[in-house]
Amino acid sequence: MKHLVLACLLLFAIKGYTADRALSKMPERSSDVYSASHALVIGVSDYYGGWPVLAGVRKDVAEVSSALTAHGFNVRKAVNPTRQELISTIDDFIARYGSDADARILVYFAGHGHTLNGTGYVVAKEAKDPAKDTDGFRRGSVPIDYFADKAKGMASRHGLFVFDSCFSGTVFKAMRSIPDFRAEMLSRPAKEFIASGTESQQVPDDSVFRKRFVDGIGGSADANGDGIVTGSELGQFIQTEVTGYSAGVQTPVYGKLSGNDGEFLFFAGKPQTASSSYTAPAESGEKERLLAVIKRAPGSIEANNALKRLREIDDSLKNQPPVTTSERKDRVTTVTSTKITYVRTDTRYPYVVLAPVVAYAAGRRITAAFSVTASNPATFKNLNDRKEMLRSVIGHKIEDAGILPSDSMETVRRKIKDAAAKAMSFVCTKCASGEPVLKGLMIK
Repeated sequence: MKHLVLACLLLFAIKGYTADRALSKMPERSSDVYSASHALVIGVSDYYGGWPVLAGVRKDVAEVSSALTAHGFNVRKAVNPTRQELISTIDDFIARYGSDADARILVYFAGHGHTLNGTGYVVAKEAKDPAKDTDGFRRGSVPIDYFADKAKGMASRHGLFVFDSCFSGTVFKAMRSIPDFRAEMLSRPAKEFIASGTESQQVPDDSVFRKRFVDGIGGSADANGDGIVTGSELGQFIQTEVTGYSAGVQTPVYGKLSGNDGEFLFFAGKPQTASSSYTAPAESGEKERLLAVIKRAPGSIEANNALKRLREIDDSLKNQPPVTTSERKDRVTTVTSTKITYVRTDTRYPYVVLAPVVAYAAGRRITAAFSVTASNPATFKNLNDRKEMLRSVIGHKIEDAGILPSDSMETVRRKIKDAAAKAMSFVCTKCASGEPVLKGLMIK
């Protein structure tokens, strides 16, 4: 009996020691922390109560589901649910999987959001326009408080609720910085929320939020390079990237329920060390080709990439400062011709005027004006609401269009028109009857 008691005490001591060691060691994969990973991805695209159709939501559901599956999640999907179907699906999902304290639970919603009398709502497909039918809106929408209650009530310590929707609400405490991650956070509760925008903001049809979410969990949000993406890191990454891309038109928010100081975790892979980094050897004549690119188009994206590669393969350049994006400022550049057209800057149906659109490419400042023709009165309102977002995205697309100092004026105009068309399909797929028309252009 004495030996049995001693053995039991020794066993408990070993278990306690093992637990302490596991807690102090940084995990490398989800199985080190979680017993299981479950995700519910919901998308509403086909509205019939007065809300605009969101053509890009089906793509959101597919790509987010694929990314989460790659991260080891068991993924369930729900497309175009009614309010009751939405609530029943979430209730069933939380009841089935949220009872495991060691499982991580993720809910992702893509669709319209709205704020009514200070309360944020996600909008189901049958919801009415709140400006015309407040009761019909409430009967077809789910308040954000419902999701907060589900997060509080589930046994799973770690939950993440992501909304690619714009609304305001106070169910979670907004964060403005990333807390230092410590191993003891693994045992603490983490009920975290991320929303793609705030009250009265618009989201594009082709969601930049979804793209940054997928990029973020894949490792782009790993701020400290430890191979782990925390919920706070993901929230700040999405907030910074989306706000910058939309020029402040869309501002994501993130935070945690009160009393939750743990962290939801994604495992992006082991951090890269100096011994694991690899540089491909230089090919015959590669240095000369890289120098030719830099000389032909200084300041371009191609030249920057060539310079980065040159510093990898040339020992004499390895200790030089890193390549940085050239400062945005006006430079005097000789061009074949410039065309300045003065256009009306007011907006009247069916035309929406975008002016000025400013971009910087190949050392030049490009100022353009566009006119977009709305498909019908309903899309005109949608297009006009997203006018500033579209203007910003066109500017980004122009900067990414690969314009070179050696390009002819005809080539530059073609690249600018192509960039505007891509921006239009990104922001509002079916809002216009055609591509944006370039009405004015000045380059200097």
